Amino acid sequence: MGKTGNFIVGTLIGAAIGAVVAYLFGPAQNTRYDATYQSRLDRALDEGRLAEAERAAELRREFAQAKKRTG
Repeated sequence: MGKTGNFIVGTLIGAAIGAVVAYLFGPAQNTRYDATYQSRLDRALDEGRLAEAERAAELRREFAQAKKRTG
């Protein structure tokens, strides 16, 4: 592959990486640009933390119930 081919491949790879970065760090839908701004990544991380906390609470309740039955 010559210089032109390498340039085209590099351009395509750079455009793809740029699109992924813009998607992850760009604004989420219906987001206002103020103090409450969140990118898609920020929103996904917050939702993951919330799901983790809910699941941990559920597991603690199940553990306490199982402990009562055996004890």
